[in-house]
Amino acid sequence: MALSFDLFVQMAYALGVGTLIGLERSMDVYITHAPPTEEAGEPDDDAPRQTKVGLPPASTDAPPTSDAETAAEERADKQAAVVDLQHLGVRTYAVLSLVGFGAALASDELPLVGLATVAGLILLVIAMYHHTIKMGTGITTEIAAVGTAVLGFLCHHQPHAAGVLALIMTVLLASKRFTHSTIQKMRRVELTDTLKFLVVLLIVLPLLPNRALDPWGALNPYKVGLLVVLISGIGFVGYFLTRILGAQRGLGLTGILGGLTSSTADTAAMAAEAKQATHLRAICAFSTLAANATSFARVLVVVFVLDRELGMRLLWSVGGMAVTAILYSGVLWFVASKATSKDGPGPSVKLKNPFSVGPALKFAAFFVAILVVAKLAKMYLGSKGLYLAAAVSGLADVDAITMSIAEQTHGLTLDPKIGAIGITIAVVSNAVVKSIMAVSAGGWKFGPIVGAGLGLAIVVGLGLAVAL
Repeated sequence: MALSFDLFVQMAYALGVGTLIGLERSMDVYITHAPPTEEAGEPDDDAPRQTKVGLPPASTDAPPTSDAETAAEERADKQAAVVDLQHLGVRTYAVLSLVGFGAALASDELPLVGLATVAGLILLVIAMYHHTIKMGTGITTEIAAVGTAVLGFLCHHQPHAAGVLALIMTVLLASKRFTHSTIQKMRRVELTDTLKFLVVLLIVLPLLPNRALDPWGALNPYKVGLLVVLISGIGFVGYFLTRILGAQRGLGLTGILGGLTSSTADTAAMAAEAKQATHLRAICAFSTLAANATSFARVLVVVFVLDRELGMRLLWSVGGMAVTAILYSGVLWFVASKATSKDGPGPSVKLKNPFSVGPALKFAAFFVAILVVAKLAKMYLGSKGLYLAAAVSGLADVDAITMSIAEQTHGLTLDPKIGAIGITIAVVSNAVVKSIMAVSAGGWKFGPIVGAGLGLAIVVGLGLAVAL
């Protein structure tokens, strides 16, 4: 085979793949099996020995060691053996990748040579693991070695894909401590709910028929399921962000992430906390406004995913509400920073399960009902019927009517301007409900603070919606 520029590029990829993975593995071995540092009080072997005058010199024979010292020496020898056997460094991984690349070159002429080479490398790695398995070590290093050889083989055919796979593998290898600490903190319900979400996403959703089943053409099971998965996915991601980062790190984080999971739940929790601890009133109001600002932004993201043109129209109305809530919450943060002591306790939001079949089915039924009502209202009452449906549905939930209108505008059955006004009405209706909730649960000293911020956002949103 003649040398060419493409061949040199493939070689460079193979060398880079092995070097990248080798660097990570070398650092992991040195960090995991780092020898303990010597204590300052240990005697120096090179220092002269001193004896007391009039006493015989100490015997040169080593005193008998205790059982504890013997066990410590055995552990040190075992640890050194593990390091020696597991220390596949940068050079080793680079060679493994280049050997895999050479096997790929040989397989162009003799296919069995490449297969035999890779099989030999795998057997060699298995033999190495056989020596280390009795020492309680894992198999990650050996699997990484086999994967490096395979990626080197792939560099001859798909160098870009091999480079991406090597990067992903290195990230996974480097996330050892993060994954271990995360798994230790996980609850059983989080694993089971993750499996439920994956079943709905990968099994149930593809089986749904992708056609309208009702005489009005409003109910498409696949699209309904897709929208349910979209909303459930946003809550799913928001839950784990809150779980991993922790809501107790700051009220700003509590409000922002509370808006991802449920701004209504955040409003109720902050109102109850403000009523019990009056000195936290301003901070709780800040968290409530921050959660609602995040909720406004979430509506924009969902609409942009479903219909970009509708999202551009809502960028002014709903986006204006989000900006207004952010600015108002900034003022509350400034006030709270002066009124609250640094050692004061912070409120927390109780997290629910990340995914549950029951609430998902209830949301699907509610969404279907809203979808049919909005379609019939549009058919028989025109734009006024749609606005009424948006106002009523916004009292309970914004996501359903938002996705229903976005589905219609995307299908060219509804004018985007009318759809933008309808979604704005739903968001405004939901904000009114939260203002009432803040007054009823937090009292008249907390509710008006939240109501003023949400009211200002409502005025800005409706004004921009009508003007544009």
